[in-house]
Amino acid sequence: MVNLVNKKILVAALWAALLFGASCGPAPAMMSDAVMFDPDWMIEVEIEVDEADWSMITKQVRNFADVFCNTEPPPNPFTYVAADVTIDDIRVESVGLRKKCFFGSCSEERPALKISFNEYVRGQRYFGMRRMTLNNCLSDPAWIKQCLGYWLFDRAGVISPRCNFAHVTVNGKDLGVYAHIESIKTELLARSFDDASGNVYEGALSDFQPNWSGTFQKKTNEDNPDQSDIQAMVEACAAPDDAFVDEVDALTDLDDFFTFWGMEVLIAHWDGYAGANHNNFYLYNDPQSGKLHFIPWGIDGTFYDRPDGLRAVIADAVLPHRLYKIPATRDLYLERLQHLQDTVWDQPVILAEIDRMEQLISPFADPRDTGVLGHHIEELRRFVRDYPAKLQAELQPNPPEWNRPLNQPPCLRQLGTLTASFSTSWGSTGTENPFGTGTGSIDAVVEENPIVVSLVGSAAGYDPNPEANQQPIVQLFGLVPGSPNDTYVLIQIMINDPALVTAGATVPLDMATAMGIMIEADPGKAPGSEVIYLLMDGELKFDQASMNAGAPVTGTITTNIRESGW
Repeated sequence: MVNLVNKKILVAALWAALLFGASCGPAPAMMSDAVMFDPDWMIEVEIEVDEADWSMITKQVRNFADVFCNTEPPPNPFTYVAADVTIDDIRVESVGLRKKCFFGSCSEERPALKISFNEYVRGQRYFGMRRMTLNNCLSDPAWIKQCLGYWLFDRAGVISPRCNFAHVTVNGKDLGVYAHIESIKTELLARSFDDASGNVYEGALSDFQPNWSGTFQKKTNEDNPDQSDIQAMVEACAAPDDAFVDEVDALTDLDDFFTFWGMEVLIAHWDGYAGANHNNFYLYNDPQSGKLHFIPWGIDGTFYDRPDGLRAVIADAVLPHRLYKIPATRDLYLERLQHLQDTVWDQPVILAEIDRMEQLISPFADPRDTGVLGHHIEELRRFVRDYPAKLQAELQPNPPEWNRPLNQPPCLRQLGTLTASFSTSWGSTGTENPFGTGTGSIDAVVEENPIVVSLVGSAAGYDPNPEANQQPIVQLFGLVPGSPNDTYVLIQIMINDPALVTAGATVPLDMATAMGIMIEADPGKAPGSEVIYLLMDGELKFDQASMNAGAPVTGTITTNIRESGW
């Protein structure tokens, strides 16, 4: 590994060798990218971009209507703009810069970014890299879950992108620590396969079901529209039980998949392929074997204990769902999960890696965030220490059943409308009264049926959920009069950009800027029977707002009500 003290000396020497040794073309194209993924290397990334261009790209978001219940990959709303970038004192001019996100990682203040070195200068590279992927860790308040997760996938033998950290500034503004993730391109494939010319697909809300398979987005060989490899998997996944395993095994490396699946479960990747979202993964069709391989991607939603459901099995997507239902392949999965716990989950080694990462990133934390960061990293350590025992408790004496029906595509049908008002104070979410002491009103109509709500309280402040990473919320809580078990309605608006909590601001409910939910629950019924709605295509307006403790927070919510889809 590269000693940090000698970092700049090494970079300068290698750069000079390239400049004086190359006869033509951009010198960086000749250099290996291995040095850029040294785990002990905090990369300094200084971006210079026209302020108008920066303002434009940071505001770009996806239209949820283009994403859900769709038969094809959603359009990409993100456009490149020209920028100059200085990486570890080496300046590269005329690169492409764009925003990167789906929904949960979208931020206007601190966006995830892609840098394309050859977007405007043909053949331009930086240490062999055509592209840099910089993730903002918005769903990871510990900042290190992605790199830790990829490191564990790699220890398990799963083909995974390399990961380290970058300290990013834009036009002199400090944006903090980002996860620097290797793009799933030719370089990664060439390291992992003898033939890197096969089809690559990104899976985002994608599955091998007839009404979902069109969302797999082809990332290589795009000029050839043929996706018969995906269609073959769709047909295999619909085969009867006595033919299913043989047909699937002919098309995907099942042995590799059991490891991939087991690792998603072991690191509690709730937003991965096996989970309800069928999200955040890539597929590579190896031309030599003709089989699909799963590659993890976007693993910031990990290491999160969800006590409201099973831990030892996640099988919402069609492939794990059917494999777990068949006794022989369920046993293979359980054996692989146990093997991964015995071999990969080496607690002292993992805790030492967490310590190393914490020491590396802590100097770059805002002093106001240092304590919060330390709290979330300690939560991660607690997960590492405690989670395997929780898995074992579910597996003994008999493995759990998986009784959930196979997921269908989330269509987010519009079911009704909601208007609400609130008058509360900042910081009231942390009071002893969990419902808040503010006033307001709720008027909702679902499928033409009014929902009468008697407001109990309203509140505003930081989300009390420790995983929410200081996310501002506005919430209202009320009871349905006359219901036998005090049926309640809870409304929460979660705002991704704290800068929007200000007087006169209009916050769109578009899942990128802010996300709204309405929960209707009968306490007398079993857990899991509550109905969760999404509040979409609407807005929250602040009349008064400030993030100073005790400051008045007033305003209105006007929105459509949509089914959650899961």
